[in-house]
Amino acid sequence: MASIASDFMLLLVTINPFAVVPVFLAVTRGMTAQDRRRIAMRATVIATVILIFLLAFGQLFLEKVGVTLPALRIAGALVLLILGIRMVFGEVPGSQPVKDEEPGDIAVFPLAMPMLAGGGSIAAIVAMTDHHINSLVDQAVTAIVLLAVMAIIYAVLRSAEKIQSAIGATGTNVMSRIMGLVLTALAVQTFFSVFQPLLPAAIYP
Repeated sequence: MASIASDFMLLLVTINPFAVVPVFLAVTRGMTAQDRRRIAMRATVIATVILIFLLAFGQLFLEKVGVTLPALRIAGALVLLILGIRMVFGEVPGSQPVKDEEPGDIAVFPLAMPMLAGGGSIAAIVAMTDHHINSLVDQAVTAIVLLAVMAIIYAVLRSAEKIQSAIGATGTNVMSRIMGLVLTALAVQTFFSVFQPLLPAAIYP
């Protein structure tokens, strides 16, 4: 249960729905409510397919190119740490949409990638599904957790305008920074878990 809660929180704060809200509203400005719902659904589905594919085959690919899971966890933790620090300081990677992008493509870029399936969430989902440790049941549970998180993301995108009106730009900014701080702490915790077996026990309480 603790692992499920940990996976859920890691994915939720990595994707950071409060950072997606202003981007979603910006790239769908002028669209009807029906078009916004369609874009939200398409972006969520595309990002979910990408992450599920990486959950199933990401580690196999990395092993073929000689990358070990501890190396991936450290690399992923570095990505999450940088992402979390940037969020704390108010910088959201991928939040500047390309103005010349065709309207039909905004579900793919910047919404599905890099806002939903970005470097942080990709690194997190692969690191969470070690095929040598986790059984197929464990990986299936992680996939279900991912689907639950993406369902929440979709609900947030559908209600983006209401959320923005309710908490305002300041509230959105504050929540994004809080999630950045949590993400930074999770990244540091990952460093602890990777290096703990290699360092003297006195370093850890």
